[in-house]
Amino acid sequence: MMNTPGPADVDNQLRSLIGSGDLVKALQMAMQILQNDPNHPQACLTVAHVRQAQGLYPLAADAALHALKFRPDDEEIEICLARVYSSLGKSQQSLEWCDRVLVKSPSSTAAREIKANVLERKGDWQGGLAALESINENTKSPQLNWLTARCLLQSDDREAALKTIDEGLSLPNMEHPNNAAIRARLLLQRAKIFDGMDQYDSAFLDAQTAKKLIDVPFDQDLYVSEIDQLIETFSAEQLQRKDGHIGSECSHVFIAGMPRSGTTLVEQILDSHPDATGVGEAKEIDILARSLQKLIGSWSPWPKCARDIGPEDGKKMLASYEDSLARHGYALPSTFINKNLKNVRLLGLIAMLFPHSKIVFTRRDPRDVGISCLMGNFSPRVHPELMDLDRIAMAIEQNDRLIEHWKTVLPMPWIEINYEDVVADKNRMTRDVVEFCGLPWDDRCLEFYDSGRTVMTLSYDQVNKPIYNTSVGRYRNYESHIDPLMALAKQSNGNT
Repeated sequence: MMNTPGPADVDNQLRSLIGSGDLVKALQMAMQILQNDPNHPQACLTVAHVRQAQGLYPLAADAALHALKFRPDDEEIEICLARVYSSLGKSQQSLEWCDRVLVKSPSSTAAREIKANVLERKGDWQGGLAALESINENTKSPQLNWLTARCLLQSDDREAALKTIDEGLSLPNMEHPNNAAIRARLLLQRAKIFDGMDQYDSAFLDAQTAKKLIDVPFDQDLYVSEIDQLIETFSAEQLQRKDGHIGSECSHVFIAGMPRSGTTLVEQILDSHPDATGVGEAKEIDILARSLQKLIGSWSPWPKCARDIGPEDGKKMLASYEDSLARHGYALPSTFINKNLKNVRLLGLIAMLFPHSKIVFTRRDPRDVGISCLMGNFSPRVHPELMDLDRIAMAIEQNDRLIEHWKTVLPMPWIEINYEDVVADKNRMTRDVVEFCGLPWDDRCLEFYDSGRTVMTLSYDQVNKPIYNTSVGRYRNYESHIDPLMALAKQSNGNT
């Protein structure tokens, strides 16, 4: 006779699946349990963990809060909520959940780690270090070394930051394949330290080694083919179709550009305006595009299925997007600024769903973009094109090609903002983009770095400071290493 698993066994199975990283099986098991028992706390918490990993933070928060109703004061759920609110950029709420745990468990490594991460992102590196200092030596981990080094780097103590990273890299089993991701993170942090110490050869070597550690298979022909399909699908004729008015009380601005081209800077400037709200890299439109074929019952896969969107489909999708913003806690109506890094690929769909929106294209010297992408800690699953210089150069070229297409076919107004121009004349460029977005002038846009907002992208430490010019021409420190980028720039100059 087979024994039926008890509640504790089921909970342990769910925890084991999350702990092993098998998120697909964990979600499948949790959803099966919730079909019969919608209030099963561990299943709800498992859903929260998976949605957090997928970047669906509002769904993760909903699931964790539901679990908390049935297991109040549960530390595991409170830690999950602290992590989710940290990912949402809701720093105060995240810190409150961390402190709630620390009142009961002062030595909680997870709570202290999340708290340090939030404080460092807010620019409070001293608070970050204080949160980490009391962690027991026996629980030290490479993740904590990485966090400590980030705080030390903000304090300009590069020597101490370098020592901390080296200690993390020398921890036992760091060479094991299972630790490739955290090892890559440490190496990229060390590359940033070396860059600040003018040790550019060492910085480049660390960045290149880190990317190789986390590299994934990449089909360049398929990547280019997808750009071809976007250009073919979203023609001027397609985007000028008038199938019915799709209206909204909100204004929407979409920022589109390569990673590290100034997208976060522009969003932060606009978010500083009292009538505008930056929604960061909101993923809802990207998720919509990937599920569009099934959603509207089209025979064609993305992107060609977009041709089958009807007026009612469009209205529902627009409402769904704005509902998701409301669930994030953003007040409606507003001028919403979306800077998802996939917006360049999504502008055809955006034009169909948000015909009254505005587009801001961001540009930056491709050589500076390329070296910054190489040294950035991007997810290889989301951005496999940023894992080596040849791919990065190809991605920049395709990005430029697609932007030039959008300029000729989009029915909405657009403006192009060059990063170098913002650095050279912040006042004029800031006024230009604020005026373009239909917003009245507000001096706070010039002091975007002092808004108190927590930025959740790789550029968080740059946009928390006044604009500086040291990133312009950064590539010159690496010229001997970046042949693909130098060739791309030469080609671009030859075409202008």
